Amino acid sequence: MESLFYSNGKPYFTIGGQVHNSSSCTEDNLKNGWKAAEKLGLNTIAIPVYWRLLEAEEGKFDFTQVDMVLNGAREHNLKLVILWFATWKNGASQYVPNWVKLQKDRFVWAETVQHNLTMTLSPHCENTREADKKAFCKLMEHLKEQHAEDVLLGIQVENEPGNLGTPRDYSETGEKVYRGQVPEKIVKWLSETDDCEVKRIWEANGAPTTGDWETFFGKVHAAEICSAYGVSTYINEVSRAGKEIFNVPTYVNVWLGEMYNRVAGVDVPSGGATSRVIEMWKFLSPDIDGLCPDVYFNDALNHLDICRKYSIKNNPLYIPESGANTFNALNVLRAVAYHGLTGIHCFGIDSLLDANGDLKPQAEEYRHMVTILREMKPLIEKYHGTGKLYAVAQAEGESSQYFDFGDFVGRAIDFMANGDLHSDPDHGNMDKDHRDSSIFQVRAKGLIVYIGNGEFYLAGEGFRLNLIRQDTIEGMSSGVRASSFQNGRHQRYLDLEEGHFDEEGRFIVNKIRTGDECDTGLWVHSDVGVLHARLEV
Repeated sequence: MESLFYSNGKPYFTIGGQVHNSSSCTEDNLKNGWKAAEKLGLNTIAIPVYWRLLEAEEGKFDFTQVDMVLNGAREHNLKLVILWFATWKNGASQYVPNWVKLQKDRFVWAETVQHNLTMTLSPHCENTREADKKAFCKLMEHLKEQHAEDVLLGIQVENEPGNLGTPRDYSETGEKVYRGQVPEKIVKWLSETDDCEVKRIWEANGAPTTGDWETFFGKVHAAEICSAYGVSTYINEVSRAGKEIFNVPTYVNVWLGEMYNRVAGVDVPSGGATSRVIEMWKFLSPDIDGLCPDVYFNDALNHLDICRKYSIKNNPLYIPESGANTFNALNVLRAVAYHGLTGIHCFGIDSLLDANGDLKPQAEEYRHMVTILREMKPLIEKYHGTGKLYAVAQAEGESSQYFDFGDFVGRAIDFMANGDLHSDPDHGNMDKDHRDSSIFQVRAKGLIVYIGNGEFYLAGEGFRLNLIRQDTIEGMSSGVRASSFQNGRHQRYLDLEEGHFDEEGRFIVNKIRTGDECDTGLWVHSDVGVLHARLEV
């Protein structure tokens, strides 16, 4: 498995949540975050650490917030991702110390074309980069001293970086870069790299080998590409210096370029690792392990499109921010099976609890998805990228999903087909503990792993899987296979077991299914763990 994060030297699939931006300012504010992680059943939590608190006075460092976060993760038995809120947070610079904000001659702020100051520090200012780097290195030194590797999986360097409010920095500092020669390493990369959007833009402008950014990339895209050069090299330098002290995975999260009208600097911070410039970003940031999209799209087409764009070579797909809703639950399962998703975090988990500290109803199906991922985690980590993973994710208006497993074909029959709670008359034949109607009022969702040779593992809810051996057309069309009623009653099961995986990855049987409980196919629900089926072939 190609993974962004590792634990004890092994790939680690993160099933996590991120607290709200201001929740980590005090221990009291973090309480709901820890509680929500427990209610959702997460294995990882992502928490911001602020430059402004770490170095409120220049050169004096206070690690109170860092220690609070580390100790909390240990106490709650959670893996931790630290979010370094420093030069950039959502395209702005709100989390820098006041001494940075007030020294405008020393620390350059990006300007608009009218030369109005934005709330974003310029990516081209060496003084700012060096100050950020110094603070980040102090953070890494402290994490190393505290032996944080027991809980710390990695660090997000900055947050959704780039210029917001302007497509590029029009200050004197920014103008000098924009009107200067495009660096030779970019020219060389353009001539040697595979086809990508930045290269196509360059070729459309005549593929020049000398000139400024506008000469290379034209009046529409040059500002974003120049900004991407500045932001990527800035953050890579910060990451590189920190990893020399404490070598943990680092990544940069991305405000998607596919948002709204897609105008750089207006609808998205200009210079972030958008899909337009991702290949150039990868080239310019070799000391950053992942460029990771924050995906809030709920529709399957846009979600899968983003997953495809970010699951490029040497860039493990990890989604650090998303929504805790039913649609995202379905999208995550598709991404795991078909785009090699290595981890998922939902945002704002501390607002998913009601006044009584219980999980709000709108997050319940997402919690079920978390349970499915947690139960299947050992198999996800083992079979990631092998083609043995399949997702059940019921689309709008869908009643079943077809799978070709090779020597078997399967159909996942949705209990709530087309929104009709009574569309599957056999869903009453699960077992004595799964007859309440609320069990069936969910979209079909789950993961299937086919090991081969008749051996399946599956977890999920809202569907049953019917299998037909794919040997001869005569056998497949016979009554005992083709008839839905007869098919379930004539499956040649060797084993049909409910269970779970222990910490060593061994499957532990909780219950053996026979008779009525297996007559209608392989049914699942989020509270039964993993179903293991072994069929005679």
